[in-house]
Amino acid sequence: MKPKKNAFGISFVILISISSMAHAQTHYTLAHCTEIALRQSLQLKAVTLDFDKANAGIRQAYSALLPNISASGSYQYSPQIQTSILPASTFGGTEGTYIPARLGIDQTKLVSAELSQNIYNASAKIELKAAKVLLAGSQLQIRSSQEDLVYNVAATYYNIQSLLKQEELSGQSLQNTETLLKGTSEQLRAGLATQTDVDRLTVTRDNSKADLEGLQNSKEKYYNLLKVLMNMPLSESVSIDTFTENEISHKADSDYDAAKKTNYLQLLQNKRIAELEYKNIKAGYLPTVSLYANYGLYGYNVNANPFKNINDKLYPASNIGIKFKISIFDGFNTKYQAQQKQLEIGKLDVQATQILQQNDKDVANARADIRSNMITYENQKRNLALAQKVLADINQQYQSGIVKVSDVINTTSDLQSAQTKYVTALINIKQAELNLKQAQGTLLP
Repeated sequence: MKPKKNAFGISFVILISISSMAHAQTHYTLAHCTEIALRQSLQLKAVTLDFDKANAGIRQAYSALLPNISASGSYQYSPQIQTSILPASTFGGTEGTYIPARLGIDQTKLVSAELSQNIYNASAKIELKAAKVLLAGSQLQIRSSQEDLVYNVAATYYNIQSLLKQEELSGQSLQNTETLLKGTSEQLRAGLATQTDVDRLTVTRDNSKADLEGLQNSKEKYYNLLKVLMNMPLSESVSIDTFTENEISHKADSDYDAAKKTNYLQLLQNKRIAELEYKNIKAGYLPTVSLYANYGLYGYNVNANPFKNINDKLYPASNIGIKFKISIFDGFNTKYQAQQKQLEIGKLDVQATQILQQNDKDVANARADIRSNMITYENQKRNLALAQKVLADINQQYQSGIVKVSDVINTTSDLQSAQTKYVTALINIKQAELNLKQAQGTLLP
């Protein structure tokens, strides 16, 4: 019987282990989160549809250069045929007199086909070039959306890391207060402490618990935001890497070229489109030439059967020709349209210079923020270590009866303040590093 009992125990442990693994949280690094977001983001899927739309626009622009073929048919019944007035002399009558005559058949059928082909249309060729530029612009928009997504994922990830660190430090502070409260309660029972001391420590403990609960609530919200950015179910349980000291390192700046940033390239694309639109407006002065051809079959009948033709025949008709069209005077409409577009192009040139200046300024500001935040971080790191040491000393002195409980509470408050400033400095330096990547346009490989 004993071997069976051992086998059951082993099986039970295995089942518990498997169950625990099934409910374990999935762990994500920042690189993993970014990869999933770039692959699954609904925002990027929407932008990709815009790219497909631009691709379809190119095919539509090509259609203006291809022949158009159409077919049509009609059936017409005329209860009263139009009367025409003819000279009577045509039919041997008196010269100078006229007779009414109804010419035509009351039922007419027509089936025809028409072909047209542009021979010269400058506007159609310009629109094709513009469609290709729009496609390139859509590719830049996808890249811009990817950069925004990577930035938002990283910023959210860093916020969660800072909350995890704050939660860790607050938990240590709460544990210290719990220990002091327990010791003071024992001293109260021994007559060595007052009820006021116990009450004040209880208030401090409860406040620490409330702060910790607030941190956990904020952490859950940021986790939800991260899941949305990654297009993951909110019900899925995830965890991320906690912050480590070796993550704080001021690496050398990567090569930076303000003219290669996506925002500047997008503006150049807008300028190219505006220039093509200007050419298209000017093309309004140019002629358009097209070839056309028609072929039709006519049928006539006078009885109630629409499928019965007179003489049992269909009579063909066809023509072929060239159309030529040119604007001679349009009230200066084209002239002023061209002037407006020229002013728009000039405005884009000014904006291009502004963007280059803004890009340089953003990089300079991000570098300055990193230098400043590095100094602040090192200072707050030392302050936190000092505050922890002071609290440890005060705790020993309180247990020895050298200081009052108010000194412990004040020192605990100082430690909590140091913890908050340390975490703020931590998130600020990570944010500054992220801002530098954004300013340099290096968020994407």
